[in-house]
Amino acid sequence: MGKKASQTQNLGVGTKRVPVVHSRCTQVRVQDVCKSAVSVFSAKSKNGEIPLVIIPSARMSSSLMMQVPSGVTCLIQKWGKATPDRSFEPDDPDQLKPGLHILPAYWRIAYCVSQQSNTYDAPVIACPTADDVRVNIDVVLIFKIVDAFKFVYKLGAQNFDDFLAGTVDEAIRMLVRKETHKTVYWLRGEKAGDDMLRRLNQIFEGSGCKFSDVKIVSVWLPDELAHYLENTTMMDKAMDKLKRQNEYEMLKINMENAMQIEEIKRRLEQSLVAETGRAARVELEFDQKKVKTEQDAAVAMIEANARSEVMMLETQTQLNRTKVTLETVRVQEDAKAQEYVSKIRYQAELDEEVRTIQAGWNEEKMLCEAAALTYEAGAEKDAARCLAKKRVHELNLREKTILGGLAGNGNFNLVGTSGDRLVNAVMTGRLAANDEDV
Repeated sequence: MGKKASQTQNLGVGTKRVPVVHSRCTQVRVQDVCKSAVSVFSAKSKNGEIPLVIIPSARMSSSLMMQVPSGVTCLIQKWGKATPDRSFEPDDPDQLKPGLHILPAYWRIAYCVSQQSNTYDAPVIACPTADDVRVNIDVVLIFKIVDAFKFVYKLGAQNFDDFLAGTVDEAIRMLVRKETHKTVYWLRGEKAGDDMLRRLNQIFEGSGCKFSDVKIVSVWLPDELAHYLENTTMMDKAMDKLKRQNEYEMLKINMENAMQIEEIKRRLEQSLVAETGRAARVELEFDQKKVKTEQDAAVAMIEANARSEVMMLETQTQLNRTKVTLETVRVQEDAKAQEYVSKIRYQAELDEEVRTIQAGWNEEKMLCEAAALTYEAGAEKDAARCLAKKRVHELNLREKTILGGLAGNGNFNLVGTSGDRLVNAVMTGRLAANDEDV
């Protein structure tokens, strides 16, 4: 009782919430299982105990009759050994049926297991939300034992209770951790319990227990936060009321404005009618002034035409005088131009004659010079044959002078073919015909 009894929490401390008791799955011992089995399984305990397994008292050694109760699943033992093939199943005709059976004392009913659907209440305390607000959650699970043999011999009521409490607590905390204090209320109902139901059936698969429903029935925020949220809700409602009142006032103001606008439109229409009459009178006056103005304009046009004709006559007279003056100037300028052209033409003819004489003289001079060059070339050709030997001697003398200068003043490397040719030329006094590199 210590661990679970401590979870008989007053989840609503400081508020009007009802205390929630954490359920506990237990097994109990009874003397007369036939009379009390169903009533024991159906009893509601104030401390949250849910009896799932009943252990009947042992048979007397001299007993030859064994009473099998109805409405429960009985697990039979022979000589204290479990016999799953002799366990009681109401729908199996090959098994023991409820009622009196003649069996020796070494046969006994070891366990009676509930066939009812059980409601398990699991409040979880101080679950942190995503924004680290501690909330209390009340979860209700509905389960049923479908395989009594596996449930009793593989798990047991006490182990089932511990395992279920830890699993539900962990699942709820993981679920709440994904929500904030504003959205945690949405977990209430069956929507959030669907994933948890699948998880529980997967975890307890093979234990002989099946969960049929999981519901989050209550979510409690901390008192101070709940009070603030309540105040916020009240303020939101008050704001909605003020908003509706404001909308009504706005509607009233809009209606008054519409009436004022209609009144202004009516006055405007009256003003438009008055202005239309005034405009008609102004237009009539304008037409009268227009007629008078057109008459004045016609008189002014006649006067302007008369003045224009006078001005045209004066202008024509001035034009004729200007034409006579311009004709006189043109004749004078033509005479001057003819005189200038004659002078330029005479000068050009004179220059042409002088240049023609100079060109003839230059032509004769160039012919004479060409004849002289022809005579000189012939003389040079005749003299070349006579002076050939002299020029060969002068060439040899020049060659030896160059070699002497190289031998006396030259500072160069006499290695290789070029050096050999230069040494040979200095020794012989002649440059070879192919000594172009020296």
